[in-house]
Amino acid sequence: MVTQLEDFPTELFLSLFDYFWAHEIFYSFGNLNSRIDGIITQSQLHISSENQDIIDSPHRILSLSLTTPPICLNEFTNLRSLTLDRCCFDETFQFPPAILRLCIKNTSLLSENLKLILQNPTLINVQLDLHRKLTLFDDSPSFSNIQYLTVNYISLNDMIELLRYTPKLKYLHLSLFGINREKITNFTPIPTITRLTCLSMGITFDQLCSQLLSVYFPNLQNLTIFTSYVDPNVCIASLEHLLTNHVRFVKKLNVSAQFVINPSAAAASNYNIETIKTRFRSAFWLKRNCQVTFKCCNNDSHRIRLYLQANKALRRARPSRF
Repeated sequence: MVTQLEDFPTELFLSLFDYFWAHEIFYSFGNLNSRIDGIITQSQLHISSENQDIIDSPHRILSLSLTTPPICLNEFTNLRSLTLDRCCFDETFQFPPAILRLCIKNTSLLSENLKLILQNPTLINVQLDLHRKLTLFDDSPSFSNIQYLTVNYISLNDMIELLRYTPKLKYLHLSLFGINREKITNFTPIPTITRLTCLSMGITFDQLCSQLLSVYFPNLQNLTIFTSYVDPNVCIASLEHLLTNHVRFVKKLNVSAQFVINPSAAAASNYNIETIKTRFRSAFWLKRNCQVTFKCCNNDSHRIRLYLQANKALRRARPSRF
């Protein structure tokens, strides 16, 4: 017989479970019927480190999110994904043997932690919030197996040095907050990276193109850039040079950039949105199916956000005459 509790929509159960620890959910709702057991299995469970004994079958857990320092995870033999929110680990921590994905957010990651991450042989997907200057280990770097990397709050110099340890990267998502005066020593490109998303703050667009994009990613196919204030003419020229000479295989390009139009300067030099639009009507951009949109920022007609989308058409082979 179907009970009234059984009639509750799944969304209501999931919202309700957010207010309970995992052991409270199992004690209150477990084994009532097969549908509720299925919802519990698929939901995100909150586990208190003070109640570790409630995990009767740790080998069945595939994903775990922690807001306290990691408990002993040796028994989580099939754990694939681990998220650490506002907490971190020390040099004695051992990753579960089958871990594939790691996400560390809202915390300051130490260099010792980063070393453990890069040296782990099973990690494929890593997301990091750094919030600090990195001190990387220089002697005989051990190469990581990471293929998908997201790094937030990192300087251009540190990002370039970090690339030394990740030669198997396929996808890179990074947030750059600046550039320091330290000499860059790594100039080895990573040909495996085909997709790059970059949020750039505190770095000129020319620096981004000349010191990062044009050097390390020769086989890019998908490029997305979010940046702050630019000179639109310099930005367009840098993009054209980059696409022509360095990342010639890019098929999809997305750029979001902000610039300011000074009314007096615009009147004197014909520097306005219409003149900028004409730059994208050249054959170079037409063959890339370029679409450009301009929007005012915060209702300020002088602060403009440019949105550029370009999809390079694939060449079709000529049909045979025979």
